[in-house]
Amino acid sequence: MIVPEPDRAHIRRAVADRGLELEEIREDSRAADWHVTVVVDGDSGVTLDDLARLSTELDAVAEQWGGPERAVTFEVTSRGVDAPLEAPRHWRRARGRQVDVSYVDGVTGPARGRIGDLDEATGTVRLVCRSGRGMRVDSVPLDDVARAVIRVEFRPAPEDELALLSEPANPGRGVREGEDS
Repeated sequence: MIVPEPDRAHIRRAVADRGLELEEIREDSRAADWHVTVVVDGDSGVTLDDLARLSTELDAVAEQWGGPERAVTFEVTSRGVDAPLEAPRHWRRARGRQVDVSYVDGVTGPARGRIGDLDEATGTVRLVCRSGRGMRVDSVPLDDVARAVIRVEFRPAPEDELALLSEPANPGRGVREGEDS
């Protein structure tokens, strides 16, 4: 282990103090130079300024790792757009984005859709899917999803899809912080 437990606790506090969540601390000690990556995320996203300030704050702690004979490369980063959606909070934060989905064995569902409201109580997410010339809305149990990854889009989402992200009787449920319902 490269990062001792007291330093891990310091990292968790520093991340939380910035209103972010620590996703993981990755350590790679296989090469001559060790590499430590702190991965963070947040409901309102993570800016480059957030990463730079956190990196500067944690740099003094990271300087203690390794030693003269063993350099340690330290990095603070966000999950990235290509990170799979693994926890309910990832789905909530990706609301309005398009996603490619594969399912556990024996389960079928839409392969692509736009992420709508997340119902954490039932463990389901609303997916708005194009179907021929029309659209349909599916409620997908998160337990049925084997892998889901955000699909990068280079134009704004179609308004007709966005209009279906919430149930008409319950508009705005699952809306990300800072987003209008």
